[in-house]
Amino acid sequence: MAGKKNFFIFIFLVLFSSIFFSQINQARASQVSAPTILEADGARGEVGLGQFYIKGLTEANTEVLIYIDGKYFAMAQTGSQGNETDSFYYRHRESLLEGKHIITVISRDKVSLVLSPPVEIELIIPRLPAPTLINPTEETVTAKVKPFITGLTVSSSFVHIYIDGIYNGRTTVVSHQSGTADFIYKPFLNLSLGWHETWAIAEDQQGKKSGISNVLKFHIEEPMPAPVLITPAEKLENNVSYNHPIISGLAKNDSAIKVYIDHKLDGQFQVVNHQSGTASFSYQSFQLLTRGNHLVYTTAVDDRGKESIWSNIINFTVRQPAIAQIAQEEKKDTVAKIKEPAVLAEEPVAVISPTGDTASPLDELAQKEKLAGEITDNDIKELIEETVGAEEKQSGLIDESEAGQSKLKLNLLIFIAFLLAVIVWILWVNKELIKERRVKNKEKLDQKDQDNPPANNLKSS
Repeated sequence: MAGKKNFFIFIFLVLFSSIFFSQINQARASQVSAPTILEADGARGEVGLGQFYIKGLTEANTEVLIYIDGKYFAMAQTGSQGNETDSFYYRHRESLLEGKHIITVISRDKVSLVLSPPVEIELIIPRLPAPTLINPTEETVTAKVKPFITGLTVSSSFVHIYIDGIYNGRTTVVSHQSGTADFIYKPFLNLSLGWHETWAIAEDQQGKKSGISNVLKFHIEEPMPAPVLITPAEKLENNVSYNHPIISGLAKNDSAIKVYIDHKLDGQFQVVNHQSGTASFSYQSFQLLTRGNHLVYTTAVDDRGKESIWSNIINFTVRQPAIAQIAQEEKKDTVAKIKEPAVLAEEPVAVISPTGDTASPLDELAQKEKLAGEITDNDIKELIEETVGAEEKQSGLIDESEAGQSKLKLNLLIFIAFLLAVIVWILWVNKELIKERRVKNKEKLDQKDQDNPPANNLKSS
């Protein structure tokens, strides 16, 4: 009996163990493997501050769940990678608060909804980095009362600027694909001469602020004396080189002069020092100026790089001298006419000489060439001067001879006599008008008296 009992117990244990182990194997077969994280980045890099992304692999026909600090947040995007593996990607676009965060990733079978073991990632979101100021520094040489303040800050943020402990203003939002963007800020109020301090605080688009940046000290010096332009506008307009005007002025010794025409830098040069301490300069424009209105001004730069304010501004008009152009064209025509006798006819004919001999065409050609050769440069010059003199008389220039002076006096006397006659006529007309007006007024008064007789007359009647 004891043997049979032990046998039944053995059979029971074998059946129980087989059922138990089969259930374990079935559970193992239905379990989903944990996802594999290949890459994760947060805080900075391809994403903004407080954001992160995750890339990895999961079993085929599974989906990936994302938990942040133990709370379900979203589902990652999956793509087919092979027969047994899929890829997944998730990007968190909302900024997390600074501090420590736990990101949990779980795979889930799409059919049985069996979950995989969780995979956790620890993510620390730092505080918004403070900006870095670059300029101006103690070595910066400037006389500008609104110096540019430059620096670097985290991408997708703007910067608050403080000067001497007082809030001065802010930049616009600056961004760069590298994650770090540069900025430039110009104070909106003039700063006084002397030493100043500036620092900055960054702020992102979610309202998070950084700490204080590095503090920069800088000094604003006395301005460099500005040059003085002494060339009048009339001289620039009537310059011989009308499209390359010559500009003159005065500046302090050891100055480099920058010349601006129409707000564009035309050129710069170093002045030649003078024992008085003030140097004079002349500059001819480098660029070819077009017709129309232009302006010119200069600035001075010392040997340390400090630049002055603008000099006085000269406005002038570039116009081509039309009279000179017409005279030049007339001179060309005159020279062409002088050279015409030397031009041969296409069909020369025989000419009878004074002696009765018949000259051949070749003899005529030689004679014409001789005549042309006898015309000297002095003859051409005298003819040009005569032509230009005739043009000046025709253009209305005053004749300074005695006959011209007497004629001018006669014309002046005639004009004065005409003017006096006009004045006398005007006075006479006004006098007649006054007489006529008095007569009309007297007639009106007499008529009024007739219509309204005095009261005494009415009573006596």
